[in-house]
Amino acid sequence: MVVQGMGGLMSVTGQPNSEPTRVGTSIGDITAGLFTAIGINAALYDRQKTGKGMFIDVSMLDCQIAILENAIARYLAKNEIPKPMGSRHPSIAPFEAFKTKDSYIIIAAGNDRLFEKLCDLLAMPEINKDPKFSNNSSRAKNMDELKIILEKKLSSKTTNEWVKDMEKDKIPCGPIFNIKEAVENPQVEARNMIVKAFHKKIGDFKLAGNPIKMSAYKDEKTRGDIPDLDEHREKILKEFS
Repeated sequence: MVVQGMGGLMSVTGQPNSEPTRVGTSIGDITAGLFTAIGINAALYDRQKTGKGMFIDVSMLDCQIAILENAIARYLAKNEIPKPMGSRHPSIAPFEAFKTKDSYIIIAAGNDRLFEKLCDLLAMPEINKDPKFSNNSSRAKNMDELKIILEKKLSSKTTNEWVKDMEKDKIPCGPIFNIKEAVENPQVEARNMIVKAFHKKIGDFKLAGNPIKMSAYKDEKTRGDIPDLDEHREKILKEFS
């Protein structure tokens, strides 16, 4: 969390005027691991061409700076210091979470054509003709007013009802799942993202699967026995001797 804070990430996370908010996963550790793996792959490919190895230097703080994307671009281009905006996108509208009759729905109408389709679906074509909302630039300047208008209409149906309607018109949208709902999502199950494994002491258990699917290798739903710590130490060390 220290690098989340020093890297600027916590300054753009959370609701406006809220206390500093930690990103809900260990993103400092995870991004450093991912960038390191990318660096290793690049170094191995370079070694194949040059026959030479190299030292890879990955800093957790560097990784937090690297993933700031539009926040760092806005500061460097406009000298504007971004602040927390909740679920809202700083330059695209509508692109956030909206209240419905029973919960929230994410709507990501990222261009003028999608917004026009959204207005038609909501039976509010006049909104798209209003100069305050007729193009993305105008909508981005009037996000608060637009949200009030949209939520008034969205409150008439449940999230699932709106998702079904919007999916028919190919408007990017979705519900906000808790962890149970995410894990039990049929799409997650179909992608083998929850797999079974076995450990000699604790027996059968489940864990997250591998998000990288490669055509040359099977993505099994059931994995092999899980080794104990250091169980294969000697075998692994021999591979490097």
